[in-house]
Amino acid sequence: MSLFLLIRRKVAEFLEHPYISKMILGMTIFLCVVIFSELAIGNTISSNLLLSAFYRYLNFFLLTFFVLEIILKSFAYGISFFSEFINVFDSVIVIVSYVMLITETKLKILGLLRVLRLIKVILSMKKVVDEKRER
Repeated sequence: MSLFLLIRRKVAEFLEHPYISKMILGMTIFLCVVIFSELAIGNTISSNLLLSAFYRYLNFFLLTFFVLEIILKSFAYGISFFSEFINVFDSVIVIVSYVMLITETKLKILGLLRVLRLIKVILSMKKVVDEKRER
């Protein structure tokens, strides 16, 4: 086995570790909570510079985490990672959100799309339940 394939396999094993999978799921849920709170108190956030900066940095941290997740998963699983529609959908939302955050572009529809990431949360939770049921 080549060194490249060995590294890919080790990265895949790391990502599939139960603690890492649960951490990614938790971060996704946390991002959804952040998005819901942004939508709920959007006027307050836009009128308060400190709160606005807090949400900006929080979103930057979370989206950076998810961009790294996408990079690692696409490296570990190769093209098969993008064979599932939910992974493509999620990756597009994360990357578009990240670019828009960096360029300071704001679109209301983006908040809705980011909330649709809950689909990934639901599917991930279903996967965890199914795995527990198999044991």
